[in-house]
Amino acid sequence: MHFHLPKPLHGWRAFAGEVGIIVVGVLIALAAEQVVQSVHDQHVADEARENVRAEAALNAGFIRGRMDAQHCIDARLDALSAILGKAGDGALDPHPSWIGRPPTVPFFTGRWQAATASGRSSLFPPKEQEQFATLYQIFERYNEYEPREQAVWADLRALETWQGPLGPEARLAFAKSLQEAKYLAWDLHYAGSYAVRYAAQMGLTEEAGTPDTPSICLPITESRADALKQIKPPFGEP
Repeated sequence: MHFHLPKPLHGWRAFAGEVGIIVVGVLIALAAEQVVQSVHDQHVADEARENVRAEAALNAGFIRGRMDAQHCIDARLDALSAILGKAGDGALDPHPSWIGRPPTVPFFTGRWQAATASGRSSLFPPKEQEQFATLYQIFERYNEYEPREQAVWADLRALETWQGPLGPEARLAFAKSLQEAKYLAWDLHYAGSYAVRYAAQMGLTEEAGTPDTPSICLPITESRADALKQIKPPFGEP
C-alpha cells in the first residue's frame, strides 16, 4: 500500500512562502510583546525609583542634620567626662543644669520594603540596587541605635537634679552611661558618614530648611526654663 502526501493547492513553493509569512508574523508579535513588556518594566522601575529616592533623600537629610550637631555631641561628652572626673567623691563643679540630648528622628523604610517585596527593585541596575541596600541598612541601624542613645542620655540627665556628692555606685553608673553614650555617638557618626557619601554619589539632595537649634548645643549651665524658650520643642523635652 502506498501513501501519497497531499500536495498544496498552489504548490510547495507557495506553501513554504505562506508558512514563512506565518513564522515572521509570530516573531513580530513576540518581539512586539517583548517591547511592550520592556516599556512596562521601565515605567514600573522609574516609578519605584522615584518613590524610593524621595524616601531615601528624606532620611539622608535627617542624617545630615545629625552630622551637623556632632560637634555639640562631642563637646557635651567631653564636658561631662571632665565634670565627673573632677568631682570624685565631691560635688559636681560646675553643676550641669542643662544636658540636653542628641537630635533624633524616625527613619522611613516603607517604600524600599514595598519595592523589594514586589520585585520592582530588581529592575534597578545592580550598582543602584547595591547603593540603595547599603543606605537602607544604615537607616535601619539608626532606627535601632537612636532609641538606645536617647535612653542613655536620659540616664545622664539625672545629673541635672543630683544633690550632694557622688558616691561610688553613682560614679560607676554615670561612667557606664557616659561610655555607652560615647560609643553610640561614634557608631552613628561613622555610619552616617557612609550614608552621606552614598547619598551624594546618587544625587540625593534634600532641600535645606532653617535648622532648629539642637538641645545639646545649648550651654551646660543654661537653666531649663531658658533652654526650653530657645529650642521651643513642639512636644516638650524629657
